[in-house]
Amino acid sequence: MNATPALLMSLKSRALLGLLTLGLALVLVMGGWHVRRELHLEAEQAETTQQLLPLLYAEPLSRAVAGNQIAAAQRLLETLVSRHELQSAVLKGRDGLRLLSGPDVLPGPDSPHSEFALRLPGDGEELGRVRVVAPELNVWGQLSKPAMQHWLLQLLALALTLGLGAALLIDRLLLRPLRRMASDMERFDPSRPPSEFSWFDDGQPARAPAELQQINRAMAHVHQSVDQQLQRKQREMRELSAQVAQQARALHEAQAALDLKQRELAQLARHDALTGLANRREFDDALRREFKRAQRQQSRLALAVLDLDHLKAYNELHGHAAGDEVLRRFARLLGERFKRDTDLVARLGGEEFGALLPGFDIASAQHMLESLREDWRRLSLPHGASPVDEVVTVSIGLAAYGPSHPYLSPLALMQAADEALYIAKHAGRDRLSLAA
Repeated sequence: MNATPALLMSLKSRALLGLLTLGLALVLVMGGWHVRRELHLEAEQAETTQQLLPLLYAEPLSRAVAGNQIAAAQRLLETLVSRHELQSAVLKGRDGLRLLSGPDVLPGPDSPHSEFALRLPGDGEELGRVRVVAPELNVWGQLSKPAMQHWLLQLLALALTLGLGAALLIDRLLLRPLRRMASDMERFDPSRPPSEFSWFDDGQPARAPAELQQINRAMAHVHQSVDQQLQRKQREMRELSAQVAQQARALHEAQAALDLKQRELAQLARHDALTGLANRREFDDALRREFKRAQRQQSRLALAVLDLDHLKAYNELHGHAAGDEVLRRFARLLGERFKRDTDLVARLGGEEFGALLPGFDIASAQHMLESLREDWRRLSLPHGASPVDEVVTVSIGLAAYGPSHPYLSPLALMQAADEALYIAKHAGRDRLSLAA
């Protein structure tokens, strides 16, 4: 067998194989799309059915269980399974009652399932629960259906018909011209350099068709320039690798600096820069969190609002730097007194501070805060501008959440402490006032 028939047979068989492969791929794609669509439709239908089951069967089953009508409840379960094409249904009553329709299986990952409670209308007491499991939704289940198999066979027949038609068309439009060209290429040896190609008539390129001369020149040029391009690309790759490494180092340094700044910003966002205490935002978040915990656990939570008396006048007399130092000293005192992990002290703004004391009732919190007020007074920081005292004092408003004072919200607890502070200030300052 010479080279020309072998070449043509190879091209023809490869074209036919390619078209058959394309047809099979089309069948797989279309079949997969159809199966996926059917699975999606069945999943939607199963979900709708699962949502309707409590509406249709919860009340009849509840009445049957409440009336100890076991046979009626069993029939309802069997009707539920058969009518809605379910895999199984299990009813578990509160008194150990257990009824089963279908195999006793646990739902798989692809099995739609649901569970609903049994309650009589108008009665909140739960009589039992029903778990329903639908058949698994998977590809093999869809492919086993006769309708799906028939559809796939029709699609495969169509793909084969189109493939054979395309093969005949390729043979007519492509392979016949190639047969005429193959006789002129039998002497072609791709292992030789471009300058030694022998496909020209009489071995003389000058007498060859212009198209073949152009191909010869192009292949010679490619043969000569590939090595130059390869060397140039290798050189460019080395330079690019060096630049990438340099950029990676710079990016790593920038990322480290950015991480540091982000940590600093996160710290600033939750803490007061002057005193180092938590700021108002952190305090409000902690108040909401601890208030919910106190409600859930029926525990106690004390909240105090503390205000340094006449600090504005102190700043005007001694300067803001001295006033800032007073704020820092008071913050240190708060930090020394409230050291529990659950305690939180914060600067709420200006000369106002807050103390959140989980677990304290109003009496125990009052004792601690009175002691703190006395300790602050004993520091004897000269005021010089206070109309009521010679030293810097503090006024305190205290409120506490507990069984006797079940505030409705964190805001209500905060407002109660603020009102108590208002009373303390108007009663002469340097005192603690309790919320009503």
